[in-house]
Amino acid sequence: MPAPLNSRSELASVIDASIVEQLACPVCLGSLRVAETKLVCAGCGRSYPIVDGIPVLIAERAASLDR
Repeated sequence: MPAPLNSRSELASVIDASIVEQLACPVCLGSLRVAETKLVCAGCGRSYPIVDGIPVLIAERAASLDR
């Protein structure tokens, strides 16, 4: 089993910024940004986990951020 990604630099090496720019939140279609080990939507605030270097963009798996 691969080791979990612990730092932003490790994440950045796995998830290229140009790829993140092409992704959108499946709920509101807002833009996403990398925040530690997840992608966070700028529109609705949901966060999506990154598992083994793969963003899990499933609405049911998203967590809401307290604003």
